[in-house]
Formats: sequence, structure tokens, C-alpha cells
Amino acid sequence: MNLLAAPWLRSACLGLALSATAACHSPGQNVDALSAVPRANPGTPVLSMQWRRVITDVARDASPQEFASPALRLGATWKEDELYLGSHSGWFYALSAKTGETLWKVKIGSVSSRPLYYRGRIFVGTDDGFVICMDTTGEEQWRYATRAPILQAPVVAEDTLLVANEGDEVYALDLESGTFRWLYKTGSDEEFTLRGHSGLTLDGEFVYAGFADGSLVSLRVATGSVAWLSSLRGTEERFVDVDTTPVIAGDSVVAASSAGGLYSLDKASGRIRWHREVSGGGGLLASDNRIFFVAAEQGIYALDLDGNIIWRQGTRGGGESTEPVLLDDYLYVNLSEDGLFVARADTGEVVQYFDPGYGISGPATVGRRRMFVLSNGAVLYSLGIEAL
Repeated sequence: MNLLAAPWLRSACLGLALSATAACHSPGQNVDALSAVPRANPGTPVLSMQWRRVITDVARDASPQEFASPALRLGATWKEDELYLGSHSGWFYALSAKTGETLWKVKIGSVSSRPLYYRGRIFVGTDDGFVICMDTTGEEQWRYATRAPILQAPVVAEDTLLVANEGDEVYALDLESGTFRWLYKTGSDEEFTLRGHSGLTLDGEFVYAGFADGSLVSLRVATGSVAWLSSLRGTEERFVDVDTTPVIAGDSVVAASSAGGLYSLDKASGRIRWHREVSGGGGLLASDNRIFFVAAEQGIYALDLDGNIIWRQGTRGGGESTEPVLLDDYLYVNLSEDGLFVARADTGEVVQYFDPGYGISGPATVGRRRMFVLSNGAVLYSLGIEAL
């Protein structure tokens, strides 16, 4: 089914963010190019609806919000693919990726992170700070208690599981047993911080993480010792959190401080190469020759690897964003207030928009030309990606 055919999806009268009561603007009207408002007809859709699945009933919630997203396990064929997903309901689900049918579910507590599927096991962090390892039947293998909510997916480095939490801590655990190996913790005592924390980015023998005191740190995976530490707070004193997960762009690591801006650093030394003063850091993505950065009020930036702006698209009023997804020639961005939009990666031109009614706060999961997103209304959507 095409998105245009569904009454609860919007595609003909679009912008980066379109509410249920918004009116369309004609092409001749004056529109703030940086605002999330309806535009004229955006063009040919690239997404089509496959199925939708209600994860939990949020009808009584005034402002529901879900930050979780599914992990995708690829089977021998797409019919055997499975999704693993938690939510604020406390239930953790295994679903058929083909139909959304429940295969099994277990109660593990509230989850705001994406699980990790790796070699026959599922690793997930919970809002009460547990790292839980399950097999593909839902049977728990081990769990480890950290001291703060885990809001980002863990990563694997050979036989080590690495996980960060909202307490500005990075843990290294034995992949097989969950045994503690090392802990890195900043000495941050910041009074003005934001909800959330950076995910971890692995690059060979090093892992990069951001912290609430405005620092970006390169850690040695083997020992947890610091290779380098750089401050991204600039001249700012408050809300300098580096909650955006860093990305690798060539021989640089790119990260953002919410108030301090966007930075590119030499990944070997931590030396700052360039800096852009963009407040409200959101999602980051690096491709071969582009960096895409989403700042809630200032919009989406496409930059070259030297930090030069190629194009900019507005998202003001659309809410916070997770990391974008790049597939073929299109960029996919989720907004916490107003949903998912699709734009041409080379120009920023919007071609499609999907409003699930409550917005989307969690990142999208992509595999086999399908996209899976969990709306703030706790509805999981499977969207087919057309090859155009």
C-alpha cells in the first residue's frame, strides 16, 4: 500500500513537520525556510506501508513518548527475519519482521534503547540500568547492574561488550559471562544537564564517547585507559552535554555539544580541526564525503568533510531528532514531535513525509529495504523502501 493511500499518513501537503490541524501553504506564500511547516507537493514517495503493530495502549497518556527501536535479526530469507524490541511497558518482544506477529515476549522492565543482536544472542540495556543477555527464545543468560539508565545500544569489540549509561559511565563486560572488566567514569558534577547520553562508537582498538561535562573521550578498548580527552564546550557554561553519538569521517571523529556546537577532531590525537557554532545537537551521520547533522531548532545540515555547508533544511518546531539514515540517494530523519521525513541527500529537497500522530523519538532500523520505526504512540511500523 502506498503512503498516499492511507488516511493517517500525509504525503501530498508536506513539510518537515506537519500537525493534524496544519494547513497547506501554496508555493507562492512566504514560508520561513527554517521552520517545520507544510510545503507544496513534495514529489514521488519512496516508502510504502507493510504493516503496523500496537505494542502497548497509550490512549490514557496525554503525551506518550517512546525512545526504543528494534534490533533486526536476518534469517536465511526475509520470511525468517526477526525483530527484538522493548518499550516503556516493560515487555520485551520478539516479532516476525514479515508480519509483526509476536513470537515470544518476556517482562524485563522499561526500555528506551535499541537492543543488539549478535551471534545468536540479544543484549539490551534497561531504564533501571541493567544490561541483560538473552538467547533467541527469550531465556536470560546473564545480567549486570550498572548505576544509571541505559539509553543507547551496546557495541561489541571481539569478546567484550561495551555499554554507556546516563551516569557518564562506560562499562566493559565479558561477552560470554557478563563479568566486569573495566569502568570509565568522568568526574562531571554539572548542574545543568540534559536527558540522555552519547552512544559508543568503535574504531579498531579505540572507542569514542561523549559526556555531560562537554568532553569527548577516546578510550582503549583493552584497558579502558584514556588515549585522549577534548572539551567541546567552547565558551559555554551550561547544557554542554555531548549526548550525540560520535561518528567517524575519514581520519576524523565528529561530535556535537548541545550548546557548544559541532566539532571535527583528529581521531588519533583529539586535536580540533574545525568547529561550527550550531546549538541543540541532535543526530549525526557520516557517509563517504558528507556529514549530516540535525539540530532541533536550526535544522538539518549537510556538510563536506571540511565543515563547509552544502545545504540546510528547516526543522524548527518539529522536535528533537535521532541519528538520520542514509540509503541510496535519500536521507531519512525522525522528529519527536512530527514524525519521519524523506529528503534527497544531495539537495535536501523533501520528497515524502510520514506523520504517525505522536511523532517518533527513537532511531529507525533498516534491513532488506525495509524500515522499522516505533512511534511515540507505541505503534511499530514496517515501511517498504522503494528502489527508485
